[in-house]
Order: sequence, then structure tokens, then C-alpha cells
Amino acid sequence: MKRSNIQDLTLASVFAAIILVMTFVPQIGYITVGTVALTLIHIPVLIGAFLLPKRYGLMLALFFGLGSLIRAATTPTGPLDPAFVNPLVSVLPRLLFALAAIYLLALFRWFERTVKHSNIYIFAIVTLITSFGIYYAGQAIIEFSSWNASVVTVFFLLVNVAFITAYFAFIKKDDNRRILVPSTLIVATVIHTVLVLSALVIFERGLITTLVPADQLLSLIFTIAVSNGLVEAILAAFVGTPILFALEQVKAG
Repeated sequence: MKRSNIQDLTLASVFAAIILVMTFVPQIGYITVGTVALTLIHIPVLIGAFLLPKRYGLMLALFFGLGSLIRAATTPTGPLDPAFVNPLVSVLPRLLFALAAIYLLALFRWFERTVKHSNIYIFAIVTLITSFGIYYAGQAIIEFSSWNASVVTVFFLLVNVAFITAYFAFIKKDDNRRILVPSTLIVATVIHTVLVLSALVIFERGLITTLVPADQLLSLIFTIAVSNGLVEAILAAFVGTPILFALEQVKAG
């Protein structure tokens, strides 16, 4: 077996072990803060998508999905956990997420090589996606709650400005990889959130409608997408980027 193959297998095994630890040790892979539950286990999967061949990225996504299924079946902690016993909710979206991350990375790399000023366009893509998400989440919360519409709108405008400012500050280095890596992590995390929520609505709609009225379902989905998805995307960028750069240097050496 070639040295590179052994290195890839070893790294994939380490990431798989990390995913299992994050899955079953409380408050590591799934962090609960009040009513908000944040998932961080997708970060090792994303790092694997960057560093490893496609088959290993899919393997890590499978570990992620199966771990989510087993955890939901054995130690449920939230009202939606029974839905994740269904592999179409726990496993399938994670496999699709890994594929999306792999091809998104390839697309951004191609874009970077072939398009002049690609960093500007990638920045625009990320800010456009997050701005639309924040806007529609704000509208959903206005519809879903009795909060004052003007206050909610101003709050989400401030959230949007804060996100764009932090994102720009993080990528303003001259190295183009400073925008490629975090941008891929952010967009891929958003895709993960959308895929999981879509699977919940498609395959476990009955369970969800026992928890929330059907006419408020869309508002709830948008609320979760922003409260969880945006925070998870920011964490993925700020945690995953330095780890990726460090591991790339180790692997190259």
C-alpha cells in the first residue's frame, strides 16, 4: 500500500473516532444552549471532504448519520429525536451533505482557477445566501410569534451586518485560500441544515405536526434554519479553517 493511501486511511480512522466521541459524549458534538441545539459533528466530515478521497468523505458522513440514528434511538434528549431513528432523516441527508461538500469544493476551486477576481464573487455568493436566509428567517419569526415586526427586522439587519463584518475580517488576508476554505465550510453547513430540515418535513411530517400546528410549520423550519444553521456555519468556518490549514501542512510534510 502506498504511503499516501496509508496516510489517508489513518486520517479517516482518526476522524471516524472523533465523530463517534462527539456523537456519544454529551455537550461535545451536540451542544444544547437553552432551547437551541447546535450540531458540530459535521465539521470533521467537512475537513475529511477537503483532505481525503471521496470514498473516505462518504464513510465519515455514514458514521455521522449512523451515530445520529443510534444516539436518537438509545439516548433521546429532545422532542425531535424520534424522527432521527428513521435513516432517511439521520443517514441519507448526511450522505448527500458529504457529496454536496465535495462537489462544492471542486466548484469553488475551479471557479478560483478560471474566473478573474473569483474571491469577490465567492464573497458575494456567501453573503447573498446568508442574507436571504436571515431575511426570510426574520419574516418567519414575525409570522410565527407575536414579536414587534419593526424590532425583529432591525435585529436581523444587525445580525446580517455582524455576520458579513466578521466574515470579511476573517478572510481579508491576501492568500486566496483564506476565502476558499471558510466560504466552502459556510455554504456546505447551510446545505447540511437545509437537507436535514427537508428530510424532517418530507419523511417525518406527522411527528412534527404533533409538536407544532401545520400552518406554522414553515415558520418553524425557517426559525430553526437561522437559529441553528447560521451559528453552525460560523462555527464551522472559525473552528474548521485553522484545523484544515494545520492538517494540510502536516499531510504535505
